[in-house]
Amino acid sequence: MFKLGYRTLVSRKKWFFLIVITLSMIVASIISISTASESIKMGMKEQAYLDYGKHTLVLLDTSETKETLYKNKEVEHIGGIDLLGNFELNNGYKATVGTIDKQARELGKITLLEGSFPKKKNEVAIESSYLSLIDNNWMIGEKKIVKIDNTEIELELSGIINDYSAKWAVPHDVQKGINDFPNIVLSKDNELETKYRNFLVQLNGPYGKIDKMHKKASTFLEGQVGFFNERLFYNGLANYRHITMLSFIFQLITLIASFLCMFCLLYFFNITQQKKLSIFKAVGSTNLKLLKLILVQILILLLTGFLLSLPLQYFLHIWIIQNTFNISNLDFSNVITITMIVAIWIIVLFCITFFSSYLSLNRIKNRSINELLKGLYPNKSQNKKISLIANNFMVNKVINQLLTNPKHSILVIFTLTLSILILTFSIFVEKESTGIWDAKVDYYLNSQEIYGFDVVDNLTVLLQEGLTFPPNKVKQIEEMAGIDFVEKTPFMVDIHPFLNENLVTTSIRNWFNQNKTNPNAGTYKQDYIIPNVKYILVDKEQFIKLYPNLTYENLLEKVILYNPAYTKSADAKKLNGQTITLVQKKQGNHKSTEWNFEILEMINSPFNFTISDSLHFQYSEFIIVMAKETAIEQGLLTGYNELSIYLKERINREEIKAIESELNKLTALTPGSLYQNISTFIEDDKRISVFVGYLGKLTYGLSVVLSILCTTVIVFSKYRLMKKEWGIYLSLGMRKKEVNKLLYLEMIIYLFIATVLSLMIFTLTQLLDNLYPYFFYIQYFYLSILIILFLITIGWFVIVNLIKKQSIYSLIREED
Repeated sequence: MFKLGYRTLVSRKKWFFLIVITLSMIVASIISISTASESIKMGMKEQAYLDYGKHTLVLLDTSETKETLYKNKEVEHIGGIDLLGNFELNNGYKATVGTIDKQARELGKITLLEGSFPKKKNEVAIESSYLSLIDNNWMIGEKKIVKIDNTEIELELSGIINDYSAKWAVPHDVQKGINDFPNIVLSKDNELETKYRNFLVQLNGPYGKIDKMHKKASTFLEGQVGFFNERLFYNGLANYRHITMLSFIFQLITLIASFLCMFCLLYFFNITQQKKLSIFKAVGSTNLKLLKLILVQILILLLTGFLLSLPLQYFLHIWIIQNTFNISNLDFSNVITITMIVAIWIIVLFCITFFSSYLSLNRIKNRSINELLKGLYPNKSQNKKISLIANNFMVNKVINQLLTNPKHSILVIFTLTLSILILTFSIFVEKESTGIWDAKVDYYLNSQEIYGFDVVDNLTVLLQEGLTFPPNKVKQIEEMAGIDFVEKTPFMVDIHPFLNENLVTTSIRNWFNQNKTNPNAGTYKQDYIIPNVKYILVDKEQFIKLYPNLTYENLLEKVILYNPAYTKSADAKKLNGQTITLVQKKQGNHKSTEWNFEILEMINSPFNFTISDSLHFQYSEFIIVMAKETAIEQGLLTGYNELSIYLKERINREEIKAIESELNKLTALTPGSLYQNISTFIEDDKRISVFVGYLGKLTYGLSVVLSILCTTVIVFSKYRLMKKEWGIYLSLGMRKKEVNKLLYLEMIIYLFIATVLSLMIFTLTQLLDNLYPYFFYIQYFYLSILIILFLITIGWFVIVNLIKKQSIYSLIREED
């Protein structure tokens, strides 16, 4: 049977190569999307593990042991971390001292820059940024005496750890040496007592389903103290599930287009080989044996198509990865997974191809041997003429062509419509999901993204002291070559200004009304708290630029106020020279500290200033401007929470490298801090949108080729089914040029109908709140149509060349 199936295929070489090449393109597209998506997901997961650790959650200060924790069936891996104390560094920094067992190092993907992890008694490995502050000349193998809390201990440096602790998720109330991670890692054999015993815990479950993993972690933490590894899931694996969903959608679209095309090809392939089938039936073959023959042919076609698709698969695999996420990871376990996925898709393609062939065979299996031997004849329903009022022969003939085999005409229109919509919608989704970025900032730093607080007497009370960037370090960064401006936000979220009722002006009352929903809106000791406040701290140089008519000394121990809710009123200048009070309430006994400042000037307009022609700032908050040295002397400023850094237009690579090095050092010393290179952040944020775009272009390219192939085969096959009629027209004087024009007109009408339908469907997107205007996408819509029109013309030329080779006699001849 295999030999017979092979011979019947290769005896019709053109059809064989056409179907094999079509199958190879389908197989290459579907499998490359699958393999590229899986490789990207695995690479993304590995990168997320390297950045944020593999652990699902962290247990803090627990009395549990690994043995008791492993009794929970949800637990997959556990690693232990013991905190032993703190080491005081320069500039007010602290380093956490602790031990990390082997399982915790593996879960956290903690790596070394050089040396080894501590094994012997009093050996130590230190994070590189912390080592530079402790002693930059401390060499591996060298011993030094250090003071941890109140205990002096001699330690031997065994290794330098790649900075990790600042990248990891930390609790909202993070405190050095209590609930963070070790920066100085000792061996288990040491002289210090364990103060806090913590565990990294990895739970079983699909990491792509973030909500499910978060819920599972919350259930695990009931009755325990700990926190979910938010950065791993919400930063590192944010796009993990989206990639799976998007790749499946585009594969499904490809399968739909493939099924329609293969049904078309195999239908006419079986129609054209019906003489052979009739001979098989004449010598005793049953429909079941013919079906087995078809099965063998499909296996041969699919196997040949798969082998031919391998080079294209590799090219598309690399093309998708390099132009989207540019990360991938393949090891032995991954290869097994991908092989299984490929096998599943091959089986799906086999079923689709076989089903398409079965449907096409089913249409002719009930016809008699005599009918099959006579060759290509249409059914009566296909040969039925349509009565028309129009007297124009060309119009009547084209309409009859369209309505001959109407199911095939609908098939052509559907495939063309699908092709147009694939490109247009993929670009629509790509552009809308990408958004419009107009960021002028180059780097963004945040010392503590989330902090814990209570609201007491309408005042924000921090649960723990906030982690900040020291003012002197920020000043050093401001003075670096290449930096144009640093926008600084002092960490003063728990410091609130309030005014006596007699000092509340009309414009300030308007500000109260605009910020009614603010959690700090209200009163404190019968005085009115000003909500939604932003503090601007200036040095002498900045003050002179902002207020050239004032002297810096005038601002010391005073403040300047800006109220955006300006209203013309007689009391606009009422606050000048009056007193405003700032209050801070501490956690614990809720002790309050108050500071009184004279109001140097009350300005009823938004605070704005200009750095350069391209850099202008205007704030919508209520602004309090004060001298930086006053804030430090009065204990109002401990450091800065947010830094937005703007580079000069002309800057060289060495300056950029130096700036990024300092910024990395600054964040590496602050657990839970955030460091973003904005250009890289924007690029990363766009990756999933670009992924949609590239999958859309690939699917569009394949679907266009399949739809054009389907259109060409159907139009030419219709011509062949009605060959006797065309032969009569030619014998009566019609020229082949006119025949060609009619066939081209038929193809153009298919495209026109598909264009109208797809335009109607795409216009529905205007019901959404879109970023880009309708006509922005119409250009891509027309581009897709022009590409299809060009390919249709090529298909038409193929038909023209085939018709040229046929004589009138061959068209009208009856076969016995």
